[in-house]
Amino acid sequence: MAIRTGKEVTDEAVETLVQLQSGEITPISTGKPHLDEVMLGGFLPGTVLGIVARSGHGKTYELEGIQRHIMMNDPDVVLLQCAWELEVLKLLTRDIAYRTKKSTKEVMFEKPEGNDLAEFKKVCDTFRNPNMYFQNEPVSSDEFSEDIMQLILNNKDKKILVTIDNLENVLNTEGSQKASMDKLLYTVNILKKRHPFICFIVLDQANNEITKRVGDPKSHKPMESDVYGTDQLLKLCDVLLFKIIPTKLGIYDKFMVFGKDRYDWLEEFKLPAGSSTTSFDPFGCVFFFYLKIRQVEDEKTIKDLHITRMYTREDCGMKPVGYTSKPQFPSDESTETLRPPIVDLTTPNPNSLNDSSAKGEGFEKPF
Repeated sequence: MAIRTGKEVTDEAVETLVQLQSGEITPISTGKPHLDEVMLGGFLPGTVLGIVARSGHGKTYELEGIQRHIMMNDPDVVLLQCAWELEVLKLLTRDIAYRTKKSTKEVMFEKPEGNDLAEFKKVCDTFRNPNMYFQNEPVSSDEFSEDIMQLILNNKDKKILVTIDNLENVLNTEGSQKASMDKLLYTVNILKKRHPFICFIVLDQANNEITKRVGDPKSHKPMESDVYGTDQLLKLCDVLLFKIIPTKLGIYDKFMVFGKDRYDWLEEFKLPAGSSTTSFDPFGCVFFFYLKIRQVEDEKTIKDLHITRMYTREDCGMKPVGYTSKPQFPSDESTETLRPPIVDLTTPNPNSLNDSSAKGEGFEKPF
């Protein structure tokens, strides 16, 4: 029965509020200051965070950073990774590469020694954490619901974080991909009320609409209609983060046009202003737009855009903006520290690796 008395639901809410005020319950920090700021310190009971970006713009990278921070700093959190897109081997390899500052190729094909071996072991032990779970293949929304309910029953007294990578990979069992995505989000909305402290991260694609506007700086800013497949994600999320790397869209000289006094906390990223307007220098920058923040205390002071700089034009041996419309990258050798190599390799079947006949008698895990 979905109907409950006002006393029941109010008493539950008051109990949670008292626990928050006393510090008995604390937010789960994301490790990203700008994100923690808009989430009132991090994940709270029932929080749903959406991360949207074009393919190749680093949705999974952002997710991995959040998960890595949580497992290193709040290891008692139960983490379920619905890794519907990347195999665990790739996730593990990427995490090791991050920790050791090596390329993916080096991690996969060079035997670690010394400090690198110690870091390998640390990352592998993190993945072996008894609070770490994986749903490593796409499922239907019904299977998803059953698995999460079982996780809830087994972890009633722990904080739970469920991450979905990516929403569009849910199995199509409802007649269309949109209907299947909508049903999964409907399921998330129910499940977030089934546990005292469960929260979700949902990754989704940006559709092709934003690519049609690259020639018009006045229309560069992402919109709600740029979210792929479903409008339910925007409705469900407490925070919806839209990530853009302009140069991946072919935008090199200027990104957006806005009043020169707008975004006063991002002055270092602005180009020289005209009489009344200016733009951002897109080169080497990653833009994070907050399309939705449910708990806004003051609309006038909310920072709805955050920018990080990966590298500058000078780092790449380029002249200042205005001299060239497209970047002239130096050789790969000279930018190795700026752009880590990307290796896309076919992953062996994990089940075959676990079979003693496949790995040979006497196999011993080195890390």
